[in-house]
Amino acid sequence: MSQYSKVLLLTLTLGLGWSCANLNAQGLGNSPYSSLGIGEFYGDAYSDNSGMGQSGVSTASGFQINNLNPALWVRNRFTTLDVGLVTQYKDITAGSDRQTNFGANLAYLSLSFPVKPRWVIGVNLKPYSFVDYQNEAIKPVIGTASVARYITSGKGGINKASITNSVQINKYISVGLESSYFFGNARRSSDVNLVMPGENPDDNYLVSLNQRTTYSDIAFRAGAAVRIPIKKENKLNLNLGGAYSFSTSLNAENTTTFELTQDSFPVTLPDTLNNNQSGSLTIPEQYQVGASLEWPFKLILSADYSRQSWSQYRNYNNLSESLRDVNRIHLGAEYLPRFTSLNYFNLVRYRLGFSYGNTPYVVAGRNVNDTNISLGFTFPMGRGYQNFLSFALIGGQRGNSGAGQVKERYGRAVLGITLLERWFVKQKLD
Repeated sequence: MSQYSKVLLLTLTLGLGWSCANLNAQGLGNSPYSSLGIGEFYGDAYSDNSGMGQSGVSTASGFQINNLNPALWVRNRFTTLDVGLVTQYKDITAGSDRQTNFGANLAYLSLSFPVKPRWVIGVNLKPYSFVDYQNEAIKPVIGTASVARYITSGKGGINKASITNSVQINKYISVGLESSYFFGNARRSSDVNLVMPGENPDDNYLVSLNQRTTYSDIAFRAGAAVRIPIKKENKLNLNLGGAYSFSTSLNAENTTTFELTQDSFPVTLPDTLNNNQSGSLTIPEQYQVGASLEWPFKLILSADYSRQSWSQYRNYNNLSESLRDVNRIHLGAEYLPRFTSLNYFNLVRYRLGFSYGNTPYVVAGRNVNDTNISLGFTFPMGRGYQNFLSFALIGGQRGNSGAGQVKERYGRAVLGITLLERWFVKQKLD
């Protein structure tokens, strides 16, 4: 590795690691649905899989890390650093109201390295979910001439730090285990601003109920993958894969305070209703299965199905919040024109994807569905084209403007940077 590459690698690792620690609670812009459950999810797909409809549980190229299945990390034969950034533009409609917003965040920071030819260890740091919403309503106070302004808001999120062990059992089968530590917090508040008629607005009373919940615990995800040759000389493979995330109960500590203020000055001393009260939050099990046809270094066609049992979710107060099980399909294709070509654009990998399913959220007794399509590109870069720059563009819609739901039309972009290096290859002397 050149001195320049070492400096670049160290700068990316330290700089983006600091960014993840400081930015992962900021979310991707206002999301009304993040007020339900533990918020909105980032998903496990990296930039390359994001461009294929978030599919790829059964196959991996070895050029980039595939985080959808712990068993596929072993395909990375060289030390690999994968860094991702995500941005999102969203158009939100609720009845006659409309809002647009934009958000950006670090999507993932991963490092994998081969310990032995058939054993790879990986470390990963990424946001898991985020809470970012603010809702406002004005209603009359019954029996008086006053009106009350109700404001509910939330900020925060849960993050995930993981260690993955991936092993090649034989020529065709690999298995993996991801051990993760969840951590983070969410802050939610409910404010009521009482507006008295004929009085100075600065004299209005504000009643605030503030809640802060901190989460921490460990969780596990296991995976397996099988590559079955269909044609001789590795011309066509059938890949099968699956991943299972075990249900876990996150430790939770809750602090709730009550305040009454007038013109920003306290009317009474703030009252702490509970302080660091212990509880738990249940994240349900999830399984993913997939199959793909692979013409090595040419074409991949993949199809995945995922299900997570959010009906088993329980919040800090042991309530289900009426969440429903999530079922999704993911379809994707990746095309590499000519791996041995001297033409640069024949070395670019092109992707297309589609994903459809429901979210955990239910509004007015109806599921909130999510549909999206995606495009992706991976550009080789650097000396020997051993590093890669990937883009994924995703456009979709969640919910609809009827039946009391909120319709969200979104455009998301994921940028991935992949650096490969042969750190653990033994040098031979003539």
